[in-house]
Amino acid sequence: MDLSGRFRERCAKATGPVWGRLLVLCCKLPRWWAGLNPRLRLGVVVFLLFLLLFELAVYLIPLPRAALEPPTSTLVFDREGRVLRAFTSPDGRWRIRTGLDQVSPLLQKYLIFYEDRWFYYHPGVNPVALIRALGQNLRAGRIISGGSTLTMQIARMMEPKPRTWRNKLIEMFRAIQLEHRFTKEELLTIYFNIAPYGGNIEGVAAAAWLYFGKEPDRLSPGEAALLTVLPNSPTQFRPDLAPERARQARDKVLKRLFAHGLITEAEYREALAEEIPTARREWPFRAPHFSQELVTRYPGEARIYTTLDRDLQVFLEDLLALEVEKLKAEGITNAAAVVLDNQTHQLLAAVGSAAFFNEQDQGQVNGYRAPRSPGSTLKPFVYALALEKGLITPAHYLEDVPVVYSGYSPVNYDATYSGLVSAQEALQRSLNVPAVNLLAALGGEALYELLKKAGFTTLTPVNHYGLPMVLGGCEVNLLELTNLYAALAGGGKLYPVQTRLDQSISPPQPLFSPGVAYVITEILTEVRRPDLPACWEFTTLPKVAWKTGTSYGHKDAWSIGYNPRYTVGVWVGNFSGAGRAGLNGAEKAAPLLFTIFTHLNSNTTVSWFTPPATVKKRTVCAVSGQTPGPFCSPLRTDYYLTDCSPDVECTIHQTYLLDPATGYRLPPHYYSGARITEERVYLQYPPRVAAWLEANGHPVEKLPPLLPEWQKLLPGGAPVVRSPSPDYVYQIRRGIPLEYQKICLEAAAGNEVQRLYWFINGEFFGHSQPGERLFYVPQPGRHRVVCQDDRGRSTEVMLEISD
Repeated sequence: MDLSGRFRERCAKATGPVWGRLLVLCCKLPRWWAGLNPRLRLGVVVFLLFLLLFELAVYLIPLPRAALEPPTSTLVFDREGRVLRAFTSPDGRWRIRTGLDQVSPLLQKYLIFYEDRWFYYHPGVNPVALIRALGQNLRAGRIISGGSTLTMQIARMMEPKPRTWRNKLIEMFRAIQLEHRFTKEELLTIYFNIAPYGGNIEGVAAAAWLYFGKEPDRLSPGEAALLTVLPNSPTQFRPDLAPERARQARDKVLKRLFAHGLITEAEYREALAEEIPTARREWPFRAPHFSQELVTRYPGEARIYTTLDRDLQVFLEDLLALEVEKLKAEGITNAAAVVLDNQTHQLLAAVGSAAFFNEQDQGQVNGYRAPRSPGSTLKPFVYALALEKGLITPAHYLEDVPVVYSGYSPVNYDATYSGLVSAQEALQRSLNVPAVNLLAALGGEALYELLKKAGFTTLTPVNHYGLPMVLGGCEVNLLELTNLYAALAGGGKLYPVQTRLDQSISPPQPLFSPGVAYVITEILTEVRRPDLPACWEFTTLPKVAWKTGTSYGHKDAWSIGYNPRYTVGVWVGNFSGAGRAGLNGAEKAAPLLFTIFTHLNSNTTVSWFTPPATVKKRTVCAVSGQTPGPFCSPLRTDYYLTDCSPDVECTIHQTYLLDPATGYRLPPHYYSGARITEERVYLQYPPRVAAWLEANGHPVEKLPPLLPEWQKLLPGGAPVVRSPSPDYVYQIRRGIPLEYQKICLEAAAGNEVQRLYWFINGEFFGHSQPGERLFYVPQPGRHRVVCQDDRGRSTEVMLEISD
């Protein structure tokens, strides 16, 4: 190949087929080119330069992409594809982004036939149509036809301008640009998304929903015909304002379709008989808080398919509205509720308030996401942690007596104490003191760490909470708290809440063993509970594991419950934070909980949880809940976990040898041929419990004194100092006499102890009985405090006082 041949080949490859062929032609005809008339040669050059500049303009002048891809409206659907709520686009339009595959093939066929039959063949401009339109306009003396292709119509929608010849040329140029940048299918998609359909309706999806209440892929022939012609004159043919003109325009399209064989006579007559919509359809307005939450979380999505069940959502919204209306007479103005599916971990219903548009009661606050004090609803999880650690079983005793932790002294809801209670009873009665004692035994951060592991988003750093956290001294939200209870229904595994059908399922977070979850569930399933109003009919209640809670000041009422299929959470209160005397979980939230479960169970048979292999039953001492000794009576049956439950013989029923002649207690294993001995069983309560029982008029059988010659030789348990606290700095307040700032000295001891002796900095201060209080006038500094019982056993604490 010669040099000129190689040059022509390279030119063809470098410049593309059109310009390459032109250059090759020029190379082949050098003599012809040289022999051309100079004026003709100049004309060819000018023409080629014009084409070159036009091509450059097509590619270099930018298209207004924002006009071709305007912001979308958003539709939020339930799990069955039913609309819950719709949101306009940011510019206030009803415009729902839609793919071509979501548009009815009928509408696509009708549109191309009626508006631009040569759409798939022209480069954006149809010269024949333009010439025909020019003739029509000249004969009429005004512009009556534009000869616009669909691409030119897109250009006009993209840049709306008055209809002039100059603007028509710009429109043609833009159409060619569009054809260079997009495929025919992409252009059709753009048209169906930005075409006007009357008022603030843009795009075929919004028109299909607002005029016909359906997606655009389900249009009938008559509906498709109306939407074909409506963009030609959206104001004149708008069906809700001019239904008769809309009918005439639609029928004109149908007539032409029938005349050209695109529809049968039966389809034609059926389409003519279809009613013209005379009003826009109203969008549903369900799950407003939930829908708003998802639109905020997923901006710019046209359709969000959620896990909600619209029927259940409507039931909950109506129920809460009705109940709150009754409660307003008591000054209680709002409620929230959620329902979770324990099998799919999907959110089935979520009500944020009783009335969304009630501004006076702050109805637009999302109650199931609002941080609130949980009251006692966190207690089951402290008991679960204690079960996991092997500290308790359901029947194991817990102390329910006054206690002080660094100046913090928890009090039960009714300001009374029980002395000794089982863990099961303490949880069912929702006692505060045993729960705080358990959290202290676990370590004050145990509950906080559990909630952080469970993904709670409302917590601040750990040093903000401490032991009061178990009584509601923190903030949680209803959805996260309900999902934490769902972990108990899920065998101790916490699954993220799924809110979208297309949401990927994350692996679960293990929180407890299946055995622990089962035991806690059995405790919470007890129907006859002190927190259940006596007026309730027990036989009508569905079987549910449940817990109530009331925050300090009666500001929040909670009730959370679950069965193997569902977990339900209910909150009742005021978004203003105002408390009400009658606002408590048992009376205000629990009735709603059981009404919801009754509705959920109406069409479902729910089998109960199956005990895991690690859960067994055993006989224990009814007083201590520990493995019974030979003298324990009565006995009871208790659950225990084979992998972690304690196996300790009863420490409360203790036997002692006595000398019948003198009444003295003898040392263990005492033997003397000269004395006759007697064995007797005594209840040896923990020191704090024994002291409280004695101080509150509950007789505690005292151990006889030890045989005198053994009193200084036999070791035993030292006194338990209840006050002062060694890990608390006492502050002397200025301006207040020290006489009114005395510090309490108090200790508990076993029931064999008669007297306690107090020493401060090595000097005797005074004596008292177990549980009796002495008072010390504070002096700044660190002081060594020693409490010694009458058997010589002592306990030492450091007392720090700051001025």
